[in-house]
Amino acid sequence: MTPPLLLSSFHRLRANAGDYDAICRTLAECACEIDGAMAAGVFLRDYAGETLFIAGRFPAGGSLNEDCQRLEVDDLDDPVCYCLHTGIPAAFTQMPELPKSVRLISASPDIRSYNIYPLPEREAGGMGCVLTLFRSSPRGKQTVCQYLCLYAGALLELARGRKQSGYALQTLEKEIRQLKEDKIQRQTLTFAGDSPAAHHLRSAISRVSNSNAPLLITGETGTGKSLLARMVHNAGKRSGGPFLEINCGALPANLLESELFGHVRGAFSGAVSNARGLLRSADGGTVFLDEIGEMPPQLQVALLQVLQEHKVRPVGGAKFYPVNMRIIAATNRDLNEAMNAKDFRRDLYHRLAVLKIHIPPLRERREDIPGLCSLFLERCCKKSGMSVLNFSPDAHLMLLGYSYPGNIRELESIIEQAVNNSPHNSIELGMESLVSHAENGFRCISLSDFREMQESWFIQNALKLYNGDIQACSKAIGVHPRTIRRRLSSAKID
Repeated sequence: MTPPLLLSSFHRLRANAGDYDAICRTLAECACEIDGAMAAGVFLRDYAGETLFIAGRFPAGGSLNEDCQRLEVDDLDDPVCYCLHTGIPAAFTQMPELPKSVRLISASPDIRSYNIYPLPEREAGGMGCVLTLFRSSPRGKQTVCQYLCLYAGALLELARGRKQSGYALQTLEKEIRQLKEDKIQRQTLTFAGDSPAAHHLRSAISRVSNSNAPLLITGETGTGKSLLARMVHNAGKRSGGPFLEINCGALPANLLESELFGHVRGAFSGAVSNARGLLRSADGGTVFLDEIGEMPPQLQVALLQVLQEHKVRPVGGAKFYPVNMRIIAATNRDLNEAMNAKDFRRDLYHRLAVLKIHIPPLRERREDIPGLCSLFLERCCKKSGMSVLNFSPDAHLMLLGYSYPGNIRELESIIEQAVNNSPHNSIELGMESLVSHAENGFRCISLSDFREMQESWFIQNALKLYNGDIQACSKAIGVHPRTIRRRLSSAKID
């Protein structure tokens, strides 16, 4: 009776060729019939190769919750996992204590024995296992079941190839869309302006983009630290990899740890499956840690270990995984003060600040304001479906004279709100459309005031070049030392 039953099973499996889930269900049913078992289940590796999940079961009572019904591939204490690694079928009889794999297939207290048959894979290791359960000593037909698993394994490989091809096509289409969006973004991802600060920032991006060393970006809130980090990634040799970012001050310590380093199933309440974490998911790319100064002290130690050893251990796990990513960190805090206050580790700072870029506030690079205004105005009009507006002269003067405590982000917000609140038949943005959106109120400045601001900016930067030596600076720029002191005094700088 066995050969006809085996041939019948082959036909039933063949009828479901191409349907991954149907093959698994049919395989469990056929194995149960051939082996004379009361229940059977099919365990298969997931795509990551880290866990086994129940892909088919007979009888098919209850729902298959994959997140809860998984086995760790490395758990060799479970005979299913051991059989997967060895590739050898096994029979277990009169077992007083049943392993988890058996309990996942059937909750019956009558189970005493079980057989395990590997599902072979041509290229690497095993694909999975078939588990058949018995009330008493097994009377299974091992050789026949092995033939069944060989045939089913071949069909599953073909079906999995189709399934992966479908996923690959969807992923490719998604990546193409993302590349198109990134190309549009990269055309606008630039520090617009002709100020020395803007030129310096563009030069710094070229200088650090192809390095693998960590980069620390400092600057006030809203100066564009996230934008600069993305520009560095896009301009470098890691641009083909992912760019993943996280705000270290926006998450509680336990959640931030899991997001960064990943976790294993059961590491904490709610961890129903393994998670790779950002540091492993950014393989070949960049991880941007915004507001690194807010990272809790205990996580600073773990991050320091990653930077030193280039490997990471998930929360609750014992195994270390190598990582290949670049870390770019940013902060608006004075990390020197944080280190003195013991809020930030000095050794971590030196690891992160191998390369450094400081973004000056917008009030120190006012020459860039007109270019930024034009860029934001054009972008906001396009987003709102309006024809491109112009600024009235008094609006231009107001934008030049404002202090911008929120920096570039605030400037963009002011212009976006003004555009969205202006009538669709407007041809320009006037002073009245901008005044209500500034935090500290606009003020119109005269030409002499603007010239004085420019001179003060130039003198301050010239002094930095000469390390605060007023005499040397005055000789270099052709200005009397009293003029330099007066400008410093008016700007309230010691």
